[in-house]
Amino acid sequence: MAAIKVTLKHGLSGIPAKQRAVVTGMGLKKTNSSKILPDTPCTMGMIRKVGYLLVWERVDAPTPLGRTARKSKGAKSA
Repeated sequence: MAAIKVTLKHGLSGIPAKQRAVVTGMGLKKTNSSKILPDTPCTMGMIRKVGYLLVWERVDAPTPLGRTARKSKGAKSA
């Protein structure tokens, strides 16, 4: 499966809160920051929503793995 490289090209000042949430959900924080995301329908929907703020391209990088779950500090092991 291919991956998508997404770069934030415009700042987030004056952007609606829902669209800011989409950008931060993609892992982008500052202008010119980039992330490699999996090529899924969910990712493409996010790109369509805020596409005017982004530049994206398909790359032949391995599909990034998701974050692993962490144990909470107060959790007791069985």
